Amino acid sequence: MNDFTVTRWKRYGHDRAYVSDASGTKLGYVDLSTSEVIIEQAANADAVRRAVAVWSAAEGVSTPATPDVAEPAAAEALPTEALETASAGAEPTPEPPVQQWVDLAEHRPGEGVRQLANEEWAAAKERSKVFSIANRYVFDNHTQERAWRKGAEGEEFVGMKLNRLRDRGWRVLHSVPVGKGDSDIDHIVIGPGGVFTVNSKMHAGKKIWVAKYQMRVNGQPVPYLRNSRHEAGRAKKLLEAQLDFDVPVVGCVVVLTGSLVPEVTYKQMPDDVRVLDKWDVPRWFKKRPAVLSPEQVEAIFSVARRSTTWR
Repeated sequence: MNDFTVTRWKRYGHDRAYVSDASGTKLGYVDLSTSEVIIEQAANADAVRRAVAVWSAAEGVSTPATPDVAEPAAAEALPTEALETASAGAEPTPEPPVQQWVDLAEHRPGEGVRQLANEEWAAAKERSKVFSIANRYVFDNHTQERAWRKGAEGEEFVGMKLNRLRDRGWRVLHSVPVGKGDSDIDHIVIGPGGVFTVNSKMHAGKKIWVAKYQMRVNGQPVPYLRNSRHEAGRAKKLLEAQLDFDVPVVGCVVVLTGSLVPEVTYKQMPDDVRVLDKWDVPRWFKKRPAVLSPEQVEAIFSVARRSTTWR
């Protein structure tokens, strides 16, 4: 037990015991209310359970995941026959479930939507190879495959530019799946200037109009501000559920018009969402005043990169 440190954390209705090794590296935690065990690496599962069990006994904390541990003297005082009977008749205690996670830091920009585009392209060719090729290469029709393909190209372009922030102490994630459906956050940027959820929008040849409460594409209103605001709020809630400090999250929309000079008119910038063009990335992020320490940046990144954080 001397090699491990157990820290209790209670916030947002959660009650957890986090386990770290001698170097301070987090190995995982046990939810003291639900018995759920979250492990950084499967090999650490038993160590985390043992550390929490010993800690709970020492602290007098009784939980479903870590039942009270009897003192050795009390156990020795029991008759041998009683111990054998109890052992033979007792049902084995099921191990709390261990939830493994996928490292989202390995995702490439546009990975999710690119996969959807490829699947739709394969299905279109299966239906009619001639028509699918004509739609894509001759007429450039507005098919679902085209929409996903253009969306992937936009995410890949913005992601490439955001990755330049990594040399300045920032962390960048791409194609972060959220919830149980097929929705995702295009990019999450974590650095001294805060946390930003970034949504890429490709509108080649279109004119973008931005006001305090609305965005328009070629005169038609689009829900980008509302969606970005919701995305940032959701990310803040999920991240803070895993951390013991406030996480400042701002939603961003990056619009790409395909022109050298972006066709974006700013009547008024929204208060809680930032609308950027291709020339703003990554310089706008570099200019943000520092609100997070390097230690906080790493703590947020260690949580954000885990797929289980976003489910």
